[in-house]
Amino acid sequence: MSGGGEAAAPPAPPAPGGAAAGAGVARRGAHTIRWVMVAVAVAVLLPALVVLGSRLGKDATLVPTVLIGKPAPAFMLPTLDGKTISNAGLRGKPYVVNFWASWCGPCRREHGSLRSFWERYRDQGVQLLGVVFHDTPGNAREFQKELGGDWPLLVDPKDQTLVDFGVRSPPETFVVNEDGIIVAKFSGPLGPGQLEEVIAADTRLARTGG
Repeated sequence: MSGGGEAAAPPAPPAPGGAAAGAGVARRGAHTIRWVMVAVAVAVLLPALVVLGSRLGKDATLVPTVLIGKPAPAFMLPTLDGKTISNAGLRGKPYVVNFWASWCGPCRREHGSLRSFWERYRDQGVQLLGVVFHDTPGNAREFQKELGGDWPLLVDPKDQTLVDFGVRSPPETFVVNEDGIIVAKFSGPLGPGQLEEVIAADTRLARTGG
């Protein structure tokens, strides 16, 4: 070149293995992030799984609900034998609404407790109603025929009663006093005496139920 200048040196070639090393670092970083995400998910879910496992096989739990202390949602539903029952027709009487299904294992487990309750209170002014949850009338009849009991079974064709009571999965059971107010909600299979305890705890129900 003119002026005696020196030609610029060509750029140095990349060090052998440099690109591969960079890719390896990136892969290790992504791998670490995935493991961190897995660890966070386990930390979040583990307590819930422990609680769920601790409830398996146990009796129903009294659970809080915004419906406690409020009037029970209005309903008018057909029974499996062709009649119609409404909460308006039950005014002045305490009653229990049990949401259940023949395919529900916990429902089968609680059935004996429901039978005992019905046999004790049926002649004392307390009504027990079974609302079929996503099941067929034929299956519901066979279930009651097999396990016994003759309290009314209601169908909810449009699921409106399920929605109004906020039911997500069976069995769920609500206790309503003679004023039409929900006083208790059970989630899960009822155990022996649980409904009776609620009746005894409400003085008006206790007077009715003896």
